[in-house]
Amino acid sequence: MVSLAERRASLEQWIDRLLGEPLERAGEIRIRNRLSKQRPYLMGCLYDLAAEPTNNRAERSLRPAVIARKISCGNKTDRGRKTWQILASLAATCAQRGNDLIDYLTPYMTLAAENG
Repeated sequence: MVSLAERRASLEQWIDRLLGEPLERAGEIRIRNRLSKQRPYLMGCLYDLAAEPTNNRAERSLRPAVIARKISCGNKTDRGRKTWQILASLAATCAQRGNDLIDYLTPYMTLAAENG
């Protein structure tokens, strides 16, 4: 039976071979360069089994906020859109971690008010 460590090593070698192949097209080279730059993080889920291999859960948890933003909340300006995205992301992260969004934001709101 092949161990997890052996499978990881085999996969890492395969990725290294793919990233090392010669390329000619500019688009392919850009993709390879990007993947090479992110290489240390590509297989993190194989070393930390608590890490999910995709961001699917995060994307699904933010979907209702995206729909709400598109329907009404701040979609009229770039600033409103960006603000809504940041707040929705913070709210989702706080919910996943079991934290209260208002408790998390309060120190920053106080600082912003004090600093004008």
